Parts: sequence; structure tokens; C-alpha cells
Amino acid sequence: MLDQISRDYAGYVAPVEWHIVSSYPLYNAEGNAKMRMYPPPYQGGYATPWLWVDGKSRGYIYTAWAGYVSNQILVPSDVSLAHVGTSYNPATRNGEVVMECLNGGTTEITAALQVVITEDSLHYTGPNGDPIHNHVCRDYVPNQNGTTVTIPAGAADTVTVAYSLQPSWVEENVKIVTYLQNMTTQPDSSKPCYQGAIGGVLSFVGVEETKLLAARDLRVSVSPNPCRTGCEFSLSGAAAHGARITVYTPDGRLVSSLQTAANRASWSRTGVSRGIYLYRVNAGTATAEGKLVVAD
Repeated sequence: MLDQISRDYAGYVAPVEWHIVSSYPLYNAEGNAKMRMYPPPYQGGYATPWLWVDGKSRGYIYTAWAGYVSNQILVPSDVSLAHVGTSYNPATRNGEVVMECLNGGTTEITAALQVVITEDSLHYTGPNGDPIHNHVCRDYVPNQNGTTVTIPAGAADTVTVAYSLQPSWVEENVKIVTYLQNMTTQPDSSKPCYQGAIGGVLSFVGVEETKLLAARDLRVSVSPNPCRTGCEFSLSGAAAHGARITVYTPDGRLVSSLQTAANRASWSRTGVSRGIYLYRVNAGTATAEGKLVVAD
């Protein structure tokens, strides 16, 4: 079911699959420890399979999982994550995750950046009969506690974490999942995740430094989001002048294009049906991307 959700919501989810039984070959101790950071969700204990979506416990009923994911996607976030120097060296199988965390909200947040190395296409027939496993947790870096960061309202901070791949992990199947998570358990037993990102490790080979530096100089906020009749894009940073904004469907179909004036641009929903759209802002060599939700 997790594979089906990942395909249906490609670009919107960053899955991590924990295997928590030490006698099974895909077991990961950090994944097991991470799960047990949540309050026991099943009659005072833990059970598998079990789903957490953005840090919220969502149970073991497969048929309900897609609904929980689709509903959570519609919830806007003031936090954005961007790779601003993440690298990987195939010769040494080492690299660094360099993630910029932007707090576009009005209150300070303290959270932990979680960096997870996952691997797809692992062959093992488990008790449920599945012969192939994807999104399998291989390593939390530096560990399941993540790297704590405090970000004032309207500010950004950059976290750098070194990582390495084990010789047996197949590079083509390895992904880096990052997410910013509030590690304080809330009254509803959740540990909220503010934002996440995912990318294949080989996509971070030979990243152009000029584009990475330029990306730091462009900030984009969209309000309201979700929107009903339209929204306003507000840009800030050294690269924000004279930007072009494109809105398109997840499958790449262009919906509209507009130019900023005084670092702002208004977008009208006219003729656009409800749903999830993507936007891209180009300003010189800097690029910013995000999600725009249109509601009724």
C-alpha cells in the first residue's frame, strides 16, 4: 500500500519504511528506536503495520491510509526545505546533506532536521508475503534524534550533516529523505512534521554551486494557501526582482504564467478547478518551487 501511495502522490510524499523485528534481515535499530519515540498507539503497545503521516498516528488499516495522506497534503505549511549544497561522491560513497530550513511563519519554531537514508528494491519475503520492499530505512544521520535547530519567525537556518553509504547498498536505489519535526509530543500524541523532501542520492553528484548560492537569495511566500479565488505571491531576497512565476499541474501542464511587479504578483483562480498545483519562480539564476492548493 505504501508503494501505491508513493506512486499516486509522487512529488508530495517522502516515505520511510521501518522494519522493527531484529530477527528479520531488513531490521534497522534506529528505525525501531524512532518508532518508539511515539507514545504506544495500540492498546498501550506497538503493532505493525502502522502508519504515521506527518508525525500523526494513523493506524493499521491499509484501505484508510491513502485518505489520510491526501487530506494531509491539503494542509499548508509555513516551513520550506531546500538543498543548498547537498553532495555525493561515488568514488568514496560519502557526502553531505546541506539543507536550508526557512520558517515563513510568525512564531519561532524549535525542531529537529531528520536525515534518513532509504533503499528501494530489496528482496525479502516477509511474513505478509511481500517479496520486494521499497523506502526501507537504512540509516538515520546522525541518529534518530536528528539535528536540533531553532528558527525565528521569517528567518532561515542551514543544517549540514555528513553521511556515507554502506558497500552493499545499491546507489541507484538509494534516496535521501529529510524532514523537519517537532520532537515534543503534543496532546494528541503526535510529533508534528513541518515539511519534508526526498531525492535520489545520485542526483546530488556534480550540483552546480552557482545555482545553489543563488537559491539562498530568493524567498517566496504565498497567501492564502489553500486559496479559493486567488492568491498573492510575495518575493524577498537579493534575487527577487523581475521574477517570472509559472503555475502548472503535477504532470507538467502549464496553467498560467505571470511576472512580478514590486516583488509581488497576484494570481487569479479563474478557470482553474480545485486541486493541488505546483509553482516555479525564476529570478535570474535563482529558482524556487512550491505547492499551491486550490479549494472550493
